[in-house]
Amino acid sequence: MAIVTRVNGDAAGVVNVDAGRSVANATIINTGIAAPITAYKITAMGGNLAAELVTGGAVETVLRTLGANASILAYQVDSNSQLSVITERSAWSAADLQTVIRTLGANIGAVTAVDASAATVSSSGGIKLA
Repeated sequence: MAIVTRVNGDAAGVVNVDAGRSVANATIINTGIAAPITAYKITAMGGNLAAELVTGGAVETVLRTLGANASILAYQVDSNSQLSVITERSAWSAADLQTVIRTLGANIGAVTAVDASAATVSSSGGIKLA
């Protein structure tokens, strides 16, 4: 059986592809996306976000707002009124995005009452699946 000894390279981030070279916990490393990615967790809006996946619903409203300064790659609605979003080339800080989402108002839901004025946004959790 042939053995190949690797002479360079590692599993850390790549300069000019990821957010820069990093060997640290909670750093997102891209393997198939050629731009830095950011994950946002948007919570505390209340209401049934699954019911808000309709046209003109709260999910669409929040995604349209976020998409003004980022390219949305994927999103997930959880039963606990949490919207998780993965973006690339985002110009949003979590604090700025939270401020803008809160200005959307007290009821942005098309089907249920969704209060965006109490929303919280975090990007410190990375892309954890739990």
